[in-house]
Amino acid sequence: MKNERENDHPIELRQLRYFVTLAEELHFARAAERLKIEQSPLSRAIREMERILGVRLFERNTRSTRITRAGKVLFDYARRVIALVDHARTSARSAALGHGHHLRIGVSDCTAYCRATETLARYRKANSEILVSLYEMPLHQQISWIRDDLLDASISLDGSNRNGIEAQAVACDAICAVLPVAHPLAGTELVPPADLIRHPLILFSAEVDLGAGSQVDEFVDSLGRSHIAFRANSLGTMLTLVALGHGIGLVGSAQMTGVRRRDVVLRPIVGATPSLTTYVLHSNSGVSEPLENFIELARELASSAYSANVIS
Repeated sequence: MKNERENDHPIELRQLRYFVTLAEELHFARAAERLKIEQSPLSRAIREMERILGVRLFERNTRSTRITRAGKVLFDYARRVIALVDHARTSARSAALGHGHHLRIGVSDCTAYCRATETLARYRKANSEILVSLYEMPLHQQISWIRDDLLDASISLDGSNRNGIEAQAVACDAICAVLPVAHPLAGTELVPPADLIRHPLILFSAEVDLGAGSQVDEFVDSLGRSHIAFRANSLGTMLTLVALGHGIGLVGSAQMTGVRRRDVVLRPIVGATPSLTTYVLHSNSGVSEPLENFIELARELASSAYSANVIS
């Protein structure tokens, strides 16, 4: 009975933040550095959590730190608790400042480069009474947060059918080739599809929300036999690999909006190149007026004619 009363001791929010950071880093020194604390209070907090819960959260030795099965279960809940508290704090402050609504939008690496930035800027300017918060996170976490009402929507290149989620298409952009400035095809205005399969290709990893795994991969499959040299986890990695001459990258033209690099160029592809569609994902239980206005603005901006940009 005594042990049961001890285990009923509440876990503090501070401890949950420590736990989540360590679960993400799986390295005490890096986690402590992110938290701006010493390693000893971090270790004490984790031991105290394990004592309260009566389970091991991490398996650690002198060489590595691994999260346990119990830790993985707690990790998912802990992130939601922290997000809910942070949202509550933000909403309370926005109400005190006179904001009538709080619109929470999720993005990932690629969609931050699409017209999301311009859409958000214009939306904020036209709707000063609405607080808009942007959260960068992986797609799977965006979906989870929408279902848990921690996000109102997310901007994604993946419009797959998902339980409880509706995907509204807001933009279509041509798939283009990214080449090193010294590449033989860089001097052409349009890249023939047949020339693409003669060179190594650099695509995005299917595990990140960059249109790989579906839209871009389907286009590559239609070209026939091709050599995929690398799969990048971010736009920055892809552009660096292209600049170093490891292959030709394939991206949506909007993904390069606002990107300025002198070592690569963007070229359209000859013919009826498939488009890369951008979606706004949200709960299928309904759309609030602020979110509906946001979606309409995104479509309005996308309807403008955008020519392929040469990066200079």
